Amino acid sequence: MRILFAGPSLAGMIDQVQQEDPELIIAGPVVWGDVAKAVLNGASTIGIIDGCFEQTRSVWHKEILFALSEGVSVAGAASMGALRAAECAPFGMIGIGQVFQMYQAGELVDDSDVALVHATHEFGYQPLSEPRVNILATLNAMRADKMISTLEWQSATTAARRTHYAELNFSSVLGSLPIIELRRVQRLIAWANQHKVNIKQQDAMQLVEWIKLPETKCVPPDDWSFSQSSQWRAMISEIENAAPNQSH
Repeated sequence: MRILFAGPSLAGMIDQVQQEDPELIIAGPVVWGDVAKAVLNGASTIGIIDGCFEQTRSVWHKEILFALSEGVSVAGAASMGALRAAECAPFGMIGIGQVFQMYQAGELVDDSDVALVHATHEFGYQPLSEPRVNILATLNAMRADKMISTLEWQSATTAARRTHYAELNFSSVLGSLPIIELRRVQRLIAWANQHKVNIKQQDAMQLVEWIKLPETKCVPPDDWSFSQSSQWRAMISEIENAAPNQSH
């Protein structure tokens, strides 16, 4: 059984991914307990793209380690998946894409760099804010194309890093530029919205291609074994005692 946890990073594309791979189970963004439940239910391959936090407990590293110790292949990309992959790579988790590489290299250190506000499942997980990694990548492209000067790029980048993730969009970032001509600001915002560099979506599609590959069993490091702590046993007990129709 293959399962993919995805949401806003694949907004507008989930139905297409499902049609191309009908046997793939596509769940929503991962939360605490989802990976452990997937393993207990027989998952052999798990892909993590998006995950929830703040309003609910986020996916626990321990359950990913449990999956790896059971030989389950686990890969992460784009968002929560990239974060967890950078943290769990030494134990066998596979990281995919630019965002993972940036976290692993220390170029990104803040969880909020990939965070965003998004709609619910009923509305296709449509993003309601723009993740910082996409904004920074788009600003870099605009600077490379000489659409903005180096000073404007520095100002916009600073604004992007200082703005809370829930309020991030191209209007809030480019609208703060010290540009005299309002029409130019409006043109820059319109261009950015239309031609943004969506590296989260790019990375997510790389993981989709990975999960289509023939299944391979994960082989954890020889010098490591999974430890069933009291907190872990409490988690398993909570999962097993949960109502069958409980969902997030």
